[in-house]
Amino acid sequence: MQQRGVERRREIVGAAIELFGTNGYAGTGVAAIAKKAGVTPSAVIHHFGTKENLLKAVLDEFDSRAAARITTADLVQALLEDADYTMRHKGLATLHTVLQAEHLARDDEITERFRARNRLLRGHFAKTLGEAAATELIAFLEGALTVWLLDPEQTDLRAMYARYLSNLQNGDTGPSPEPRG
Repeated sequence: MQQRGVERRREIVGAAIELFGTNGYAGTGVAAIAKKAGVTPSAVIHHFGTKENLLKAVLDEFDSRAAARITTADLVQALLEDADYTMRHKGLATLHTVLQAEHLARDDEITERFRARNRLLRGHFAKTLGEAAATELIAFLEGALTVWLLDPEQTDLRAMYARYLSNLQNGDTGPSPEPRG
């Protein structure tokens, strides 16, 4: 692909990330994406074929960025750096949450991508933490993201991550077992 075409696709994906994150996939039209990217709607279709293909490109970009942040051997440090990144890129965090929520009740390719991503992360974390703690960590990360997105001025995502991860390392997470006796 020509360099200009690569740059144009990147601009369109960037516009889609921002608009999908703000308005959701369902609430964002190709015309709005085109306007934000400084191109015509036909240029968006030329580069991606359909709005759904553009969504797939957006998810590919999101996953690529996330994978690059979590590939370090030190899981705690990687997650703290991920919290910092997330706080600097609220649009991407919103995009993830909105798209995932929009596709929860569906059984389509996008839903499967979120399911596969979740399983991949859980498997990655399970190598270090075990399956139960990995599942709990995923639940924490998703919940913490939502709490932060609802009130970023009053919520320090990195501090939440740091506290939770410290508790996880110390074995202080999860429900306490019922006393036996």
